[in-house]
Formats: sequence, C-alpha cells, structure tokens
Amino acid sequence: MKVELEGRKAELESEVDRILSSARGGRVTITKETQSVDLKEEAGRRNGKEIEPGYPENPDAAVKLADEVACMANSPGGGALIVGIADKTGDVIGTELDVDWLREQIYNKIDVAPDIAVRTVEGQRVLALYVAPSPEPVHDTANRLRWRVGSSCKPVDRSEWWEHQRQRQNLDVLAQDSAKTLADVRERAVDLARRALSKREDEVTDLSKEDFLRRLGALGPKDALSGAGAMLFTAMNRVAFEVTILDVHGGAVQRRVSTRAEESLLEQLDEVETVLSAVNRDNTVIEGFLHTPVPEIPVSAVREALLNGIIHRDWNRREPTDVRWIDLDSTLVVRSPGGFPPDINAKNILSNRFARYPALADIFRAVGLVDKQGVGVDRMYQAMITLGHRPPLIEEVAGPCVETTLVGGAPVLPVLQLVSAIVPAPRQNDFRIAVILYLLFHRSFITEEDVAEGLQTGLESARVALTAALQTTIDGVPMITKHEDAWLLGDTARDMLHSRSTDSVYELVPYLSTESSALAKLVRQWTSRFGAIATKDLMALSGVSRGTAKKCIDDMVEDGELRLVGGGRSTKYVPAT
Repeated sequence: MKVELEGRKAELESEVDRILSSARGGRVTITKETQSVDLKEEAGRRNGKEIEPGYPENPDAAVKLADEVACMANSPGGGALIVGIADKTGDVIGTELDVDWLREQIYNKIDVAPDIAVRTVEGQRVLALYVAPSPEPVHDTANRLRWRVGSSCKPVDRSEWWEHQRQRQNLDVLAQDSAKTLADVRERAVDLARRALSKREDEVTDLSKEDFLRRLGALGPKDALSGAGAMLFTAMNRVAFEVTILDVHGGAVQRRVSTRAEESLLEQLDEVETVLSAVNRDNTVIEGFLHTPVPEIPVSAVREALLNGIIHRDWNRREPTDVRWIDLDSTLVVRSPGGFPPDINAKNILSNRFARYPALADIFRAVGLVDKQGVGVDRMYQAMITLGHRPPLIEEVAGPCVETTLVGGAPVLPVLQLVSAIVPAPRQNDFRIAVILYLLFHRSFITEEDVAEGLQTGLESARVALTAALQTTIDGVPMITKHEDAWLLGDTARDMLHSRSTDSVYELVPYLSTESSALAKLVRQWTSRFGAIATKDLMALSGVSRGTAKKCIDDMVEDGELRLVGGGRSTKYVPAT
C-alpha cells in the first residue's frame, strides 16, 4: 500500500508540474480542472478586480482549503490542490500562506495533514497541496461528507463511500459484506445506537431501522451488513469483555463479570459501562451552597478507554478485552489484545490517528460515540488533567497488548476552580490547554520543546498551543506568561493553586517555595537548560523576593556550585564546572 501511495503521489506531482510549466504572461494556459487536480486562489483576497496583499495567516482561506482537502481525501486516489492560481482564468495570483501554519490549521479542522510544497510560477509563490486517499470517511468543517466527481465536490453517503472502498484491494476486512442481514439485527443494539446519536441529531428517532443502519454505513447496497455493522448490531458469538473488580493491585477479586456472547458489541459495551458505573463512586464537591457529584474517574475518560480497547484491538485474537477496576486506588486498567498499530507508539499516540479497522472506527463515529478521526485519547487527557489527576498511561505490554491505565480519586478542588475560571470557556475543554497546565503544575517553567513533547507533536504545533494559552485568561490575567525563552504559569493561576490546600496524591506547584533546597533545585534546572541564571530569573521562577533569591545564589557561589560572570545589569551566574 505504501508503494502504491508513493506511485500515486509521483503521478500527481507530474500533473502539477505539467500545469505550472504551462505558465505564460502571468497565467497558466492549462486551466481545465480534473478529477485529481484543482486550482484555487486564496480566499478573501479578491476585492472586485483588485487583489489584496497576502499574509502568512488567513483563517478564511484555511477553512475553505480544509473543506477541499477533505473532499480530495475522500476521493479515489486522493488529489492535489494548487493554491494561488485562479481556477477559471488561470491567473497567477500567488499566496503568502505559511506552510506550517496552514498544515496545522487544516489538521486541526479535519484531522488530515496534506503534504505541502512551495513552487514559484511567473515570479509568484504558489502552494501545491498533495492529499492522500483516506482509509476512513473525512467530514469537512460543515460536517459534510463529499468526494470529487469530475471537476467538483459532490455529496456522498456513507454506504456509497464504503461500497467503493470494498471494491478496492487491501481492504479492511470489517468493511466487507458479512453474511448477516437486517433480519439478524438485535433491536436493543439499534435502540442503544439511536440513543447515543439522538444526543447530537434529533431526527434519527424518525428513521426506520433499515434507513438508520444505511445512514450509519452498517447496511450496504446489497442489503448485507458490513463486518463492522454485524459486530455492533448482531450477536457476536464471542465474549468481547471480561471485567474484574479488585480490592487492591494484585489483591482479592471482589467480582468478575464476562459479557454475553449472544449479545452485540454495543450491548456488551453498555453492560461493561453499567458495571463500572456502580464502582466508580461519586465524590461531592462543595462550593458555597452548590454540591456537585464528581466520579472518581470521569465517565468520558472511562468510555474512551473502553472504546480504545475494542476499536484498536486485534480481532483475530479470541481473548476478550480485559478490564480491571482497583477499588482502593480508584484505578481503571483496560488491556486489549494486539500491540500498537504500525507507526504508533506510546510517544506519538496523542498526535497520530490510525485505526487498525477503519470501518469499525467509522461506524462508532457515525453512532456518535467517537469524535472526528481519532478515538479520544486527547479527550482522555483533558478529562483526567482538569480534575487534578495524572494523564492516562498508554503503553504496549507483553502479549503483545495495549494497556491503558487511568488513576482517579477525589478531584483536586484548586484545579477544578482554576479550570472553571478559564476564559474563553471553550478552552476549558481544550486538551492542549490541559497538557500545558499539567506541565506547569509540576515544573516552574516550560519551553516550546517541552510542550511539543507533552503534546507529542512538532514545534509549530507547540507554538500554536502556547499562543492559545497566552490568549487564555484566568480572572482576567493570562494563564501563562513568557520569561526569557521560557513560559511560566500566570500569577493568578499560581495563587489559586498555591494558596489553597489540597488532598492530592501529589503536590501542586512545589517550586513556589522559600526553602533553600527547593530554590537551589530551580537554579540547577534553569542553568542546565539555558546555561546561566540571574537573580531576576530565580525571582520569576519561585515568586520569592529579590533578597531571598540573591541569598540562595550567593550561597551557591560560596559553596563553589556557581560562579559570577559579567557585571552590573548583565550580571549572571553559571555552573562552576
């Protein structure tokens, strides 16, 4: 498949070269758009007959290009977009859009990151966006499913899209027709799916069972359920989950539940969620007269862990997905048969989207249990961190199996209060903001590299996340602040965490201390990253007075750990060795 995609890209590059090499007198002479190549001028720059200047960032253009990329990704063989050339006249207008910014914007909107090449035509800069065919349907920014028909994008329904996929080679086995039909469908499974989707779309309750299943892509044109559709809506004839409730890690078994083989996957999933809801106790958070029940582990995180355990598991293996609840520690462990899919590992699982069975992932998405192209790892991170818990631990273990561990407990009230004070409010649910907060709960400063590592992404994405955090306020004060080449938690956020007691299993903002050992540790951390430290740096990192910071540094000089360089306002201290 990789060789096939590389060959297809070479074909697209050749076609783009042919079009661009036809440029004469400020326009390309080959302007006829094809199934695979589309010309686009940058949106928002035409003012009547005038062309306004271009800039590195243009949000309107990013939205329109994301929609076009989604259309190409759904189309057989993918395609290419040439940005900066008028589609009807061939006039070379050019574009100044920044490549990294544009790729990031498109990825954030539709979870597809095109390969972007910069070309020069008639002295103007244009961009060629190469889009590979997606193994799953891709919705555009308006939640439309479209693909390329001739020279334009046309609507396509899920069943038609998957029927085309079934006709291609190297297919997902769960996209193929099964031997099951509408007569095999279990009514309770359909009811569960309707209930899940009705939270987003009211009209699904009015659809007949047949129309509903076709809309989900579970029932194909030949009236056969797909393999994925059969799993979700008919008897599986195998146990999908085994649930064990333990008192402590490795301790006594309080209860063991195996789901029923005669039920569908949706029914078995519902049974497991019911079992876990009984042990996932509520904590009452009291703020003034308001009493709010908050479970030990967020329900959304529990569901995402379970979904990961069935969507990405190896269904060629017969053993069930193993679910364990450790009562004393409020810990959930989901172990699914099969290792990580190709090119996925513990260090990039946040930033990569890959489904072992695309048809299964898509039908869960169609039902409304899964968002966008991923299965909610980022949502697990956000849900856990914003309650003051550790992020999920997702790793490959012997078997091979993929094990997801969520460690819950009582929510940390200062963290809840901080998150609820975030403005704009939608950022309270932004997993990038949650990850940055988590890093700064335990580190006095972070860099772009730290954020990139935390988000498991590149530096450009880290910069975008830091910009979003800088534009996020808590009680009117920026959530983070920049100091030299590092980023610190803002003053209001620090005060909220530091001044309020917590029963968390780990200490928040431990670096806000006047103890000499804690200050010396900050000095070592800063100098190991930046080489030298000034008194003002230690003051910013720890919040201590100038006198306290100066005394710490002087003591380290006297002990031979630091030495003075420079003088006056440029005075700094570097490690003595």
